[in-house]
Amino acid sequence: MADPVISLVIGRIVDLLNKNSVFLKDVERQVEKLKDDLVWMRCFLKDAEQRQDEDARIRNWVSLVRAAAYDAEDVIEIFASKVEFFTKDKGLVTKLTYYPLKIVNRYKIGKEIKSLQMRLNDMETSRDKYGLKNLGEGTSTHGEELQRIRRSVEDKDIVGFEEKTKSLVAELLKEDKNRRLVSIVGMGGAGKTTLAKKVYNHADVRTRFDCRAWVCVSSSYNHKETLRTIIKQLNPITNELLDMLEKMQEQDLEERLRQDLQDKRYLVVLDDVWKEEAWDCLAGAFPDVNASSRLLLTSRNLEVAQHADALSHPCELKTLGQEDSWQLFLKMALGHGANAGCPPDLEEVGREITRRCNGLLLAITVIGGLLVAKKKLKSEWEKVLNNFSTYLSRSQSGVLAILELSYADLSPKLKFCFSYLGLFPEDHVISVRKLIRMWVTEGIIQKRDAKNLEETAAYDVEQLCSRNMVQVAETTVDERIRSCRVHDLLRELAIRKAEDENFFQIHDTRDDEISAQSRYLAVHSLPLDKNSFGSSTPPLRSLLLFNVHDYRENISLIFKSFRKLRILDFENVGMGYNLPKGIGELRLLRYLNLRDTYIRKLPHSVGCLRYLQTLDIRTHAPVKVSNIIWKLESLRHLYAYDMECDVPLKIEGLRNLQTLSGIPFEDVMHNNMITLTSLQKLEIWVDDRSEIDKLCVHLSEVGSLKKLHLYFRGLPQSLAGLSKLHHVTGLKLSGSGMLPPDFPPNLSRLSLNHTFFRNDPMPVLEKLGQLQFLKIEVAYEGPQHMVISRHGFHQLKFLVLSRIYDLDEIKVEEGALPQLQCLRIRECRKLRKLPEELKHVPSLDALELVSMPKDFISGLDADLVSSVPNLRIFDSLKKRSRHLYFAHRMEAMSCGD
Repeated sequence: MADPVISLVIGRIVDLLNKNSVFLKDVERQVEKLKDDLVWMRCFLKDAEQRQDEDARIRNWVSLVRAAAYDAEDVIEIFASKVEFFTKDKGLVTKLTYYPLKIVNRYKIGKEIKSLQMRLNDMETSRDKYGLKNLGEGTSTHGEELQRIRRSVEDKDIVGFEEKTKSLVAELLKEDKNRRLVSIVGMGGAGKTTLAKKVYNHADVRTRFDCRAWVCVSSSYNHKETLRTIIKQLNPITNELLDMLEKMQEQDLEERLRQDLQDKRYLVVLDDVWKEEAWDCLAGAFPDVNASSRLLLTSRNLEVAQHADALSHPCELKTLGQEDSWQLFLKMALGHGANAGCPPDLEEVGREITRRCNGLLLAITVIGGLLVAKKKLKSEWEKVLNNFSTYLSRSQSGVLAILELSYADLSPKLKFCFSYLGLFPEDHVISVRKLIRMWVTEGIIQKRDAKNLEETAAYDVEQLCSRNMVQVAETTVDERIRSCRVHDLLRELAIRKAEDENFFQIHDTRDDEISAQSRYLAVHSLPLDKNSFGSSTPPLRSLLLFNVHDYRENISLIFKSFRKLRILDFENVGMGYNLPKGIGELRLLRYLNLRDTYIRKLPHSVGCLRYLQTLDIRTHAPVKVSNIIWKLESLRHLYAYDMECDVPLKIEGLRNLQTLSGIPFEDVMHNNMITLTSLQKLEIWVDDRSEIDKLCVHLSEVGSLKKLHLYFRGLPQSLAGLSKLHHVTGLKLSGSGMLPPDFPPNLSRLSLNHTFFRNDPMPVLEKLGQLQFLKIEVAYEGPQHMVISRHGFHQLKFLVLSRIYDLDEIKVEEGALPQLQCLRIRECRKLRKLPEELKHVPSLDALELVSMPKDFISGLDADLVSSVPNLRIFDSLKKRSRHLYFAHRMEAMSCGD
């Protein structure tokens, strides 16, 4: 963790210098010198990271460097914020009044920077004493050793892959003359290599191909060596061949490989491909001569597989099911065939050990390997269960060590992002939107164009998911990641990486004492009180509370003790109705989450939080807000269900604001909305007196506005005027009771919620020429049928019909929905059947049925089912306990669920 932390902090210090040059001009040289010292120290961190496991002194040195970097950032930012407070927007008299305080603070920061430089000088002396070297990219010895360990563990006869093996073998044996690529994707330890070997050694595969070769590409890719390895397997080994290969350049080796494979039906396995560049280097060496040759690729990274062949569908190797996990465990732990069964006294504890492995093949194999050498006693197995994580990490083939391969390949930013996930509780479903806001707040995400920070963070989530470091928990119908979770073993890795250097701490027992060095603290399940900290006040940057439903301590304690906080997450915490005014003392606070609390009033002091970027006050009751929101000049996202203010709430001038929700119609009309130059998403409360036409005129010049959501407290007199919103591409209407007579001309996304139309809305909606996404939820109580005509929805790609309880029939005329890709139907309890015409929609790739009656599911038309590549049936979107995945066409390769 040291290198990514130092890299990110140094980047933020440079950013602070640029943004606060006016306020830092008196100490700019000292700050520059401090930054240069940290940059120089970073050069020695790679050597330190490789050696810290073997020497506790080096591990402590790394921790000291990291702490100094954080302290440097704190010192600079606190000073800049104070000088800004003394001088910005102040008159001459006020500035003169504060001038002595400015001088005092300049003296203080001078002393603190001098102290930091003395600390760095001491570290430099220690560095020389420990013999740390200035390394560039470092060596890959450690990684290669971990790969050797993983191979030895994975090379087992594993149960549970029978169906996947059949599917992959069938794909390799297809009568297709073209050279084709088949890929297996999955997290480290999921069994990709094991499955590939079963396929590679399958009798039908061996007889099908003229020649075969297997090469491990690995993270430390060596193009020459990879080519040599394949060529050696295709030719008799002689001294002459070895000498010749050693002298050949890359182009010569590629040409030799092409010659060896020319006019042959070959199978080459490219195992453990990490980078797209590795495939790009190799691809040209495999000739396509209409001989039905095949390449089998394994990777942890879905993007690598898709890059290698955009038309193929990777076999996504998920974790093992409960029964397969148990059978594998018995085989590994008892040292004989699983059919022999388990001794009755060991079954309960054995099944619990298996459950803790979470279906990860490598974890089951490692734990089984430990148990097979022990006495078959319940007490011995219980010891393993009680020390589960310790056994995994200490074993010669430790799972956490093996998963470090994936971690080591991450960029510094992604390492930080991944480790940050360790703060969340085990099996916690993490909102991606919330996670993105936190990462942006932490300064993890750096982008020149500040408006794209959230988009960059969303891409980072996708990167971690495609690398199988993070699991997707829920997606939207158009396949955006809505929530995610971290596999327990990967969470253990994140926690270990962070806690080794006091990066963060998790407080989950009453006996825990908070470390004086902790920067990030997550409180799980138990209340936080004054005794938790002892006499220490750690320099916390983030405080996250989970499952703390009854917070009786004085919350002001947090505000007084942790003035360096950037993130304060109180979501779901049961505490008082009023937020104490001490919140204003957290001058560096950037993220304040009060969602699902009982807070009913924000104090006036919130206006002092000039760095605040995200404020979430979606509480259980309307929130009384003082007229101070306009002072939060850094605010990017304001989430509320309902805000109340004695005077019209002033928001104009917030140039960074992207999201504004829960604001009344009257407040919008009292503000010059054109000054919100970054506003992208706006959610407004309207009632029967609200004039929608005037609202649309008022918003028509807000060029950045893309999404508009109108909540109706009463039925409006008219919804006319929406056609004036040329910039709006997404519209949501909740409780309107009617369809508007016109729509934004560039509308591509439309959601209708609790509108209770009495007439079929489809004849109107199907004429929206640019509409690509339509969701209708609890919005329709008219005739019991819905009709989509042959001329309807020419651009629609995603259609969601949710909880339309009286709907019993959907009619789709031939030629309708020509671009439809996914149809989701949820809790339409009276719907008897699907329209047969769907089988004639060639673009339809996915049909999702959620919480539909059993009779509906059992009566599905077989021809329709066979015409849709992906049929998914869920009991609910959040609990996908029953997930049927019918794979047709190329989707037969999608081995995971």
